[in-house]
Amino acid sequence: MFSQISSIISAIPTTLITGFLGVGKTTAILQLLANKPKNENWAVLVNEFGEIGIDSALLAANPSEKSVFIREVPGGCMCCASGLPMQVALNQLITKAKPDRLIIEPTGLGHPKEVVEVLTKGKFQQVISLQSIFCLVDARNLIDKRYTEHPSFIQQLNVADTILAAKADTYSAQDEENLSSFISQNKLADKPLHLMYQGKIDPAWLTKRPKDIIASNTTIGVATPSSQESSHQIEVIAKKASEQKQALQTKLSNEGFIERHNHGEGYFSKGWIFSDKYIFNYKQLFDLITSLTVSRAKGVVLTEQGSYTFNKTGCEFSCNQVSKVKTSRVELIDRDEKVLNNITSIQLLMLTKDNP
Repeated sequence: MFSQISSIISAIPTTLITGFLGVGKTTAILQLLANKPKNENWAVLVNEFGEIGIDSALLAANPSEKSVFIREVPGGCMCCASGLPMQVALNQLITKAKPDRLIIEPTGLGHPKEVVEVLTKGKFQQVISLQSIFCLVDARNLIDKRYTEHPSFIQQLNVADTILAAKADTYSAQDEENLSSFISQNKLADKPLHLMYQGKIDPAWLTKRPKDIIASNTTIGVATPSSQESSHQIEVIAKKASEQKQALQTKLSNEGFIERHNHGEGYFSKGWIFSDKYIFNYKQLFDLITSLTVSRAKGVVLTEQGSYTFNKTGCEFSCNQVSKVKTSRVELIDRDEKVLNNITSIQLLMLTKDNP
């Protein structure tokens, strides 16, 4: 039976962190978690475009206290189908964690307005207190119409109550001028703008949210099923998700790796999970990753030199050693499916050796 949220849990301070692909949302969350009050339980709900679940693995791979709970909704926008996938994940996360603060990271290609709708109406209206909605923007991308004219990017900016200029330490004077012009031309000057350095979000920004944000940004017309119908659908989705997870785990145990695909909003994803029987060659793997021309590449991997997370957006590449991870996960995202098809499971397996 699907567990209902206790009536004792109410008004959980919640922050929504939006932003387009590769802008640094997960890095920002890691910085927040590293500086959270030690006496508080925090929960993080991560939604990803890809099917593999990289961001939750990145968060879990970094050293943190037991008072941080992470739940993922992979495979596209979690607010689709009347927000039922999101409701399932939120119910499970809140019931388990009973958090003092909740952070939600929608996919960079999702629909944040509908996420806000789920959080501020219906069954979560009394449980969630949505205190801040951030949109992370990389000023260096504001000359690229693939970003600025993408519906998801536009909606992220409109929904946000605060704009955060991510990776500000990399900006040139021209980037800063482009940011200022973009804010002015798109009539966003009424929203607070902060520069972010090394992914750091000032904790004081978490609660600075205009009181009228719900009224101004949630007139969306999402179909809402009846209470009885919704409860039944949620139970069905929860059961199906559990069965799919078990099936994937069985396949991973039997075959040693899983390959998954997704597409939508003009993008394609291709990802893999490799069991711990495979250990990647550090140099060969990262030589391959850095040579790719995909929009986004990210992952957590086991190598002969230890466990690492990596992130590639455009020409930027970062790699950090972390505590040992249970499985290796690699995800590629691009507008051109043919580019992704150039990388195969066999090609990646050739970069590994069996773990003794």
